[in-house]
Amino acid sequence: MRLLSLLIFVLLFGCVNTSIVPLTFDNYSLPDPPIDKHLFSEDTNQLSLDLDVYTLSKEQRQRFLKIFNSEDYRKHSPYKRIQYYLLEEFKDFQFNPATLTATHAVSAKQGNCLSMAIVTKALADIANLDVSFELVATPPRYQKSGDFILISQHVRTLVFEHKQNSPPKSLFPRGSFIKIDYFPTSGTRRLRNVPVLEFHSMYFRNKAIEALTNDNDYLAFQYLKHSLTLNKAEPGTINMLALIHERAKRTHYAEQLYEYGLKYGGDNLELLSNYHQLLENANRTDEAKIIAKRLRKFKDPNPYKWINLGNKEFEEKDYSSAIYYYKKANKMADYLHEGYAGIARSYYSQGHLRSAKWAIKKAIEKSKNLRTRRNYEAEYLSYSIVPKSK
Repeated sequence: MRLLSLLIFVLLFGCVNTSIVPLTFDNYSLPDPPIDKHLFSEDTNQLSLDLDVYTLSKEQRQRFLKIFNSEDYRKHSPYKRIQYYLLEEFKDFQFNPATLTATHAVSAKQGNCLSMAIVTKALADIANLDVSFELVATPPRYQKSGDFILISQHVRTLVFEHKQNSPPKSLFPRGSFIKIDYFPTSGTRRLRNVPVLEFHSMYFRNKAIEALTNDNDYLAFQYLKHSLTLNKAEPGTINMLALIHERAKRTHYAEQLYEYGLKYGGDNLELLSNYHQLLENANRTDEAKIIAKRLRKFKDPNPYKWINLGNKEFEEKDYSSAIYYYKKANKMADYLHEGYAGIARSYYSQGHLRSAKWAIKKAIEKSKNLRTRRNYEAEYLSYSIVPKSK
């Protein structure tokens, strides 16, 4: 069975589909996505959705306000008090791939970066402060789970000094801000701001992913339908709905969903990639070639997405396409070693040993991790052996 590429914004592991396109349509004016209404029964007796995302319990709220308004804390600006509170209260915070509501994350002292961004927003709401969110480029975490490739990305929170209660009269109406990042990594760079509605939908998409990896497509379907109430054309949501229909052998609906997402949400790497795969699986070669051209011309600023696409083509033994995508990643971020390693393996699989050695030497040069570098050095030595035909 082929791997269904699931590249979504706040992903199951970490923290978030970077190619969200700002809505050019009003959500209420959009037609409803073409979903098979008979895909699942409507028995919701056993269904429990965690919808109260940002509310803390009475005890949690009281504890926060007691510390927030204490004599020691009142010496600082409110937005800095939130920072100090988080540093003290969550110093033993543990990473957990699950996406939790604010109250559950505070109780368990664990969660992923989206969980903690939700906690930060909950505290800022109590303190009457504004927050915004940023998607940042970090090396993603990969995991294959069943039919899916899960790729995590990272989101961080900005807490502002002032609350904007009226239209801005200056370039920075909310004053200074503090960036809250629970899982910082070296080499992090900002990709873009995350609109509020998109941030809200991240939670429901992450919960849908967790349900999918537990083979609970019905629960995932319900979370995704709730996400549609925030944005009908959000590409990550449409992509997952299409994948659920594919798993249920409703390929006609899956195809319509891909087309809907591309029409109203704009070109999106995940939608294009999975739609292309659907057409190839159906032996609709000419149509697949058209989508492949759109895919190759697509511009996404995150090099790891192209590396992932290269990995996907490599697994399918389309080494020429894999090399194309790895090289595309290298043009965006020549300092990354993963693209060169992928090129080396692709060349080796084609029998081009000299090119493979050149590429793996570049990967060795780019790698900062000793273990990774040693693995590449072992690969370099193995490239003296001609590969068996594949």
